[in-house]
Amino acid sequence: MKLQYLGTAAAEGVPAFFCECEVCRKAREKGGRNIRTRSQAIVNDKLLLDFPCDTLGHIQKNGIDLLNVRHCLITHGHDDHFYPVDMLYLQEGFAHLPENWGGFNVYGSPEIADEMAKVEAETGGKLIYHCVEPFVTFDAGGFAVTPLKASHGTPHPYIYIVSDGERTMLYAHDTGDFPGETWEYLSRCSVKFDFVSLDCTGGANERLGYNAHMCLGDNRRCREKLKMLGLCRDGTLFAANHFSHNGLSAGYDEFSYIAAKEDFLTSYDGMTIRF
Repeated sequence: MKLQYLGTAAAEGVPAFFCECEVCRKAREKGGRNIRTRSQAIVNDKLLLDFPCDTLGHIQKNGIDLLNVRHCLITHGHDDHFYPVDMLYLQEGFAHLPENWGGFNVYGSPEIADEMAKVEAETGGKLIYHCVEPFVTFDAGGFAVTPLKASHGTPHPYIYIVSDGERTMLYAHDTGDFPGETWEYLSRCSVKFDFVSLDCTGGANERLGYNAHMCLGDNRRCREKLKMLGLCRDGTLFAANHFSHNGLSAGYDEFSYIAAKEDFLTSYDGMTIRF
C-alpha cells in the first residue's frame, strides 16, 4: 500500500500569506521541504484524501490524471480540505471526458451534503456524492473505508480507516484527541494499523490549549493509546502531518530531527510512504 502526501500544511500554507514570522521567512529562504501547500494525499494513486484549493497545483506537480482517480474522501468542510468550486469544472464545456467515464465519486458527512447536491446538479451527475455514516464501512473503488468521528469543531468532521484488504492505515486530519465514541469503536475493533498519519498542527509542543488539532506530544499520547488497545503491529509506521507556521518553531530539518527522536516520520509535500 502506498500513500503520497500532496500537501502537508494547515490552511495558511508555509510560508503563509503576508507573514514575516521566522518560520515563513526561513521557508522562503531555504525552499525545498520547508514549502508546504494545503493538506491532501492520495492512496495507491487511486483514492484522494480531501480536495483543497491547491488540488490543481498538486495534480500538475505530481503528474496525476484525475480521470484515473475516481474516488475522494472528504474529512470536513473547511476550504483547505474541501473546495467544491473546482469540482464544477466537471461541467460540459470545461472538461472533455471519455464517453463511458463513470463519474467522480466523493464521500463525506452531512456537513457538505447541500453543497455537493448543487455540484451534482450543475455537473449533470458527473460528480456523485455519497453521504456516509460514522463507523459504517463502505467500499470506495476497492478500498474498505470506515469514517470515524473527529474533534475539530465543525458539524460532522471525519477521520478515516482505509484498507486495501492486505494493509490498513489511519488518516487522522484535522482532529484533536479523538472523541469518546471513536475510541470506544477502536477498542472493539480487530484492525491492525500498518500506517498512522496524525495531525501535528501544533508542531513540537507538548500540549495545546484546545482540542481541534494535535501537536507532537498529543501524537505520542495517541500512539500509546493505539498500542495499548492492540491496534498496532511491531513495525507500524507513524507520521506527523498538517503543519502550521503558527505551531512550528523550526523548519523541516529541525522539526524532523525532533520528531525522529520520538520515532515519528515528518511529512513533506510529495513524500511517498510504502507500508
